[in-house]
Amino acid sequence: MLTVGLSLLLLATPATAHDTKEYTMLLKEDGVTPDGVSSGVLVSTDSLFFYNVDSRAEAIHRVLIDADGDGVFEGVDDMATAWLSPSCELNETGDRADPDCEVTELVLLDPSNGLLPGNISMLHQIEHNQSMVEFAFTVSFSVDQHTVLDNLPTGPEGEQSGGNDLLALVLMTSLAGIVILLPRLMGSIEDE
Repeated sequence: MLTVGLSLLLLATPATAHDTKEYTMLLKEDGVTPDGVSSGVLVSTDSLFFYNVDSRAEAIHRVLIDADGDGVFEGVDDMATAWLSPSCELNETGDRADPDCEVTELVLLDPSNGLLPGNISMLHQIEHNQSMVEFAFTVSFSVDQHTVLDNLPTGPEGEQSGGNDLLALVLMTSLAGIVILLPRLMGSIEDE
C-alpha cells in the first residue's frame, strides 16, 4: 500500500524537467565529429561544445551558424564561434599569453541566443598553411517541452485544492493500509 501511495505521489508531480547538456563537437583535421546532430537528441537550453582537437601546429577552426536559415553564413543575424586554436600559450602566472586565444567555445541552442528550434545549417572552417577548407553540417534541436498538469490550483492559497486533495488522498490511503496491515503482520509474527 505504501508503494502504491509513493507511486501515486511520483505520478502527481506537476512538471518534468530536462537536464541541460553540453553536446561535444570535436573539430578535427578532416571535419567535425559527429558530422551533425539528428532530431530528438538536443532541445533548446542545451549547448554545443566546440573543441579544437586538431594537433597540427597553427591549424585554427571556427564554426559559422546560419541562424536565420537564409543560406548565407555571415549575415547580420548569423553567428560564428571565435577562431579556435589547438592550444593557447600560457605565461609565467598560468594565464593565457594572448587573451583572445580560445580552444573551445560553447553555443547555447535557444531562442534567447537567436537560434530557433529546427534544423540549423553550420559551416566548419579550417585554416591551415594559408589555405581554407570548409565542411557543411546540420544540427537539429527541438523545443524543451515540460509536462504540466492542467488542473493546477489558480486561486489564493485558501482556495487551492487540486494538488492538495490528491496528496491528502494518497496519505490517507497509505495510513489506512498501515492500520489494516500492521495488526495482521504483528499477529503472524506472534504466532511463530
